[in-house]
Amino acid sequence: MIARLRSLPALTAWALQHNPQTAAAWASLRAAAAALGVAKGAWLPTSSVIVNDQRSGTTYDIGISPPPVNGVYNSLTLSETLFHFGYRRATVDQARANVLASRFDANAALQSIALNVAVDYYDMAQAREEVHIYRQGVAEAHEIYADAEAQYRVHLKSATDVYQAQMELAQAQEQLHSAQGQAAAQRGILAEAAGLPVTTPLSVYPLPVPRDTVPASIHALLRTTLRKNPTLLAEQARVRAASAAVRQAASADSPSLSLNAGLGKNVLSNQPDESSFSIGLKLNIPLDLSYSAAYQMQQNRALMQEAQAQVRVTANAVQLSVWENYARWRGAVRAYKAARQQVASARKAVDGIRTEYRIGLASMLDLVTAEQNLISARIVLVEVMNEVAVDRAQLYRNVGFNPIPSR
Repeated sequence: MIARLRSLPALTAWALQHNPQTAAAWASLRAAAAALGVAKGAWLPTSSVIVNDQRSGTTYDIGISPPPVNGVYNSLTLSETLFHFGYRRATVDQARANVLASRFDANAALQSIALNVAVDYYDMAQAREEVHIYRQGVAEAHEIYADAEAQYRVHLKSATDVYQAQMELAQAQEQLHSAQGQAAAQRGILAEAAGLPVTTPLSVYPLPVPRDTVPASIHALLRTTLRKNPTLLAEQARVRAASAAVRQAASADSPSLSLNAGLGKNVLSNQPDESSFSIGLKLNIPLDLSYSAAYQMQQNRALMQEAQAQVRVTANAVQLSVWENYARWRGAVRAYKAARQQVASARKAVDGIRTEYRIGLASMLDLVTAEQNLISARIVLVEVMNEVAVDRAQLYRNVGFNPIPSR
């Protein structure tokens, strides 16, 4: 099973199925859908059946008391609200808007899970690349040490060069061990993000090679953000829910007209059975002597204004995030080309200085410095590649797209 989870899409699919945040998001959506069903129930009549089996009697202080009566008292009642000045419609609209908000919240949660997995995946790929780089550094430090020791034995180099080469080798080994520890820690972080035990021996593919596919215009992305970002859409749905709550509060204090009907059947032991029925209209006119309905209206209006302001705040925040991600992505793509050139130049510098060292035109310090520059250039290249991948995923997530590249 672990071998099938090596690719980022496969690991993301697993995370969406097993991460606890996914279960929480779907549970919240189901709760909102159930609340909508409760709200729609106000349009349906209510009924009840009562069966009461009892023994009753009356005792007189003077004279002979009648015998107790055993009876079964049955009743069926039916009530339906005919008119309530838009209260039920507002209640249903509010519940429907809450369902919509919960759906967008669930989408946002799923995209956040996918983004977290992608970022941790790329970080683990970077950590593994750094282990490979430092392992190369150890191998090259061994070569430098062997070269210095060989020339020292034939009295072409001093003991100081050997000590400097030993120091370079020890430093390369220390960097390798630190990188290996960081890679192991990052593997646990990725496993936790995917909903797996932290001890799962996950493996990842190398970082993707950046391609110059950054959209030329940021304006189209910003417009798309306003239409697709699930967090922003959820806030807009909450505005609709708050508006429905205002209408609900306005109609809650209005009169209501309902139809009531009932049937009764009493089966008695010592008396004839009794049958009854009733039907009528009920007009309820609430009197808000405590002004609670007026205060509820003020509260709901204030909450609606707060929701409207929150939409503007969220819109500004997500557009700023898109702008930042876009700028960093473009910068990282351009930096990748420079980082590749830096690695190539550092590699040539090491080869040249090593040749110069052998013929006595360069010192051991020059060679060690060049080797460290090569390792640093390789690390920078891997960091830039990770930055390109992470910035792209964050940009797509903030716009409202799938943060996982399709390939």
